[in-house]
Amino acid sequence: MAKKRVKMTSSMAEEEDGFSKLPDAIILYILSLLPTVDVVRICLLSKRLKPMWYLVPTLSFSDATTDFQSLQDVENFYKYVDAYLGHRRRGMDFMVDSDITSFKLQMKNSYHTSKSTRLDKWLDFLVENRVKEINIQLGFAFDRALSCYRLPISVLNARDLTVLELDRLDLNTAYSIRLPALKTLSLKNDYFEDNLKDDAVFKLLLGCPSLEKLLLSMCDNLTPLGNPLRLQSLSLKWLKIKYLGFVPPLQVEAINLEYLVVNGFILEDTNLSACKAIRSLSLTFDHCNEEYPSISLEYLISTLPHLENLTLKDCFKVKLEQIKISNQQLTSFTLKNRCIKYDFGMNVIIESAPKLASFCYEGNTNFSISMKSSNLLNGKFVIHNVHENYDANGFFCMMNFLLNLNCSWNIVTLHVPTDKVFIMPEYLKRICHPSLLKWKHLRVMIDCKSEIVSNLKDALLRISPSLETLCINEKDMF
Repeated sequence: MAKKRVKMTSSMAEEEDGFSKLPDAIILYILSLLPTVDVVRICLLSKRLKPMWYLVPTLSFSDATTDFQSLQDVENFYKYVDAYLGHRRRGMDFMVDSDITSFKLQMKNSYHTSKSTRLDKWLDFLVENRVKEINIQLGFAFDRALSCYRLPISVLNARDLTVLELDRLDLNTAYSIRLPALKTLSLKNDYFEDNLKDDAVFKLLLGCPSLEKLLLSMCDNLTPLGNPLRLQSLSLKWLKIKYLGFVPPLQVEAINLEYLVVNGFILEDTNLSACKAIRSLSLTFDHCNEEYPSISLEYLISTLPHLENLTLKDCFKVKLEQIKISNQQLTSFTLKNRCIKYDFGMNVIIESAPKLASFCYEGNTNFSISMKSSNLLNGKFVIHNVHENYDANGFFCMMNFLLNLNCSWNIVTLHVPTDKVFIMPEYLKRICHPSLLKWKHLRVMIDCKSEIVSNLKDALLRISPSLETLCINEKDMF
């Protein structure tokens, strides 16, 4: 009887296994989203699923969830990857559609230079089988010589590769590079070897004639000291650069570039004259010569005929006191000031931007903005810091900041840490009256919970009595 009960339970479990009854395409899609170790475990639960782990096109191995207590634990991780790839190699001989399209390897805790030959074999196997996407993340030990890994030549000449994402690897561009199908290249914390004479990035791009998206983040030895960073590509559409330490002049020749982000931007010797197709531009300024004229930035903006979205960050680093915006296609302008130490003012003049519809400021009230525009704009203002005591000085500082925004506003959105920045201290109400704002539509977002919403509503009507609509924390007041 006991045996019969066990059989019935097993049969019931199989009947209730809805996952195994799904179509193969859906099962493979779900499995492709999981770490490979979980894929194998799931496939061992059912006869129907068992052969499917040979067909999952994406492989993902990570040591992030492994607690390495000894060198043997590290070796076991390598053996597991070895064994899995060995099974996949044998499976390709008797199973159709067993190709590997994507390979992700995260070894932030277990990689050591002595294991580099194992990685070479894995990557050689993948390239031989026409893998399309490779993502490798390693970790640096205290002694970099113990953790450096040089990407093998096979990967730099992988004809079917479309996506290559590398984090903390070494690249030697002394070898020939041929990546004809590569569309996306992401390099984070990477080191370019033997780059004292040759321009490694320039050479790398020459070997990627189809590249559309490029990320260079915190890479070392990008260009020989004193030389500009030269980026030349006929196919590039998306470019983001985040510098590490030394910031070289930037020279970009990419006639199809539409999206450009530079964290660590300097105007001196920067050349974007060939990038006429840019639609979105984001510049985070770095320290540079304080005497350069602001017209240089204004000229840069005016020479981008298709520019629609403009973001400028940390203008205090270059003490940019005035900027005139002239661009016929510009629709949105964002200004961010992330430092609370600088309190100089900035005059923003929208000289000629007929399509400009929105302005966004993120920062503090110490950075005063005097803004003029003939356009009807949607404005969003995210204030990070206010006076600690929320006294009269804090109130008037906020009021002065808002009154300087002398534009014709459509909808104004204010995001502040506390509602106290809008409430005038009681002892001031009898002796003064704030200058009135002429807003009609106001939305207010407050980080901390407002104790008495009615008091905040009254305070907002006091400073802007012409309000027709008011929304507080996504709740309509009227």
